[in-house]
Amino acid sequence: MISRHILLHLFAILILAACSAEKKSALWDNTEWPYVLFDGDYPDPTILVEGSDYYMTFTSQDANPGLPIWHSTDMVHWEQISNALHKDLGHVWAPDLQKVDGKYYIYFPADYRFYVVTAEKMEGPWSEPIDLDITAIDPGLASDGEGNMRLFANAGLSVPLSFDGLTAEGQLQHTYDPWPIPEDWVVECLCLESPKIFSREGWYYLVSAQGGTSGPATSHMAVVHRSRSIDGPWELSPYNPLVHTWTADEPWWSKGHGTIFEDEFGDWWIVYHAYRNGRHDLGRHTLIEPIKWTEDEWPVRYFE
Repeated sequence: MISRHILLHLFAILILAACSAEKKSALWDNTEWPYVLFDGDYPDPTILVEGSDYYMTFTSQDANPGLPIWHSTDMVHWEQISNALHKDLGHVWAPDLQKVDGKYYIYFPADYRFYVVTAEKMEGPWSEPIDLDITAIDPGLASDGEGNMRLFANAGLSVPLSFDGLTAEGQLQHTYDPWPIPEDWVVECLCLESPKIFSREGWYYLVSAQGGTSGPATSHMAVVHRSRSIDGPWELSPYNPLVHTWTADEPWWSKGHGTIFEDEFGDWWIVYHAYRNGRHDLGRHTLIEPIKWTEDEWPVRYFE
């Protein structure tokens, strides 16, 4: 016979497990989506999650120091904790923040040339920038957990990296194709850009921007590919685009350049940038909204 003490103990464990399962990010208290994480000119967001710590950086353009690192423990309140770039290399766009084998990396383009900085801690110190001798924009790192690393770029290009991620091994080669934008859509250009890669359930997912950044309100978008290998081949989601401004009447224009991530509670999100309706002068704000997974393992917007 199970004693009363054991039953009470088991009951307490069940209660704690139930409470733990119900924990959610404070973002869920919001009732309007997308939610504004950074109000102002914070374009090209990239995010890294470590337990309950969330780190972000953005395009820093001509600022020196550049690549500001922001930190949060709830995704609602943020503070800047460091800068990763302390050298004027020119106009800095669209970084990618990653962690591989205990080391932090930020890949970024400056005046159309790829660089990388590294650190042991997010607070720094960050290394001097290493020139990768690649001419492109919008780097995105893919790592397979077995020492293989590949750096993606705009226009569906990529190149293998050395084991330490600090040297390109060869030249950029065509790797994947854009999503075919319908001919009657009003966009600025095809502009396949901003590849961001993550893994889930044996798949590697690649989230890219298309359509152009600052043209018509309906131009920008985020589209999804996936593969069983970081080397491809890459297949297109049947649910594309994942993020898009459908009409100029919407409050947010040119939604795109997305990064998908999982939070500490197991929920999935996408961060991206967008302009306020008719206010390009305010720059691109950083927005977030939840996503969910289809039965065939594709990400879609949570509130469809």
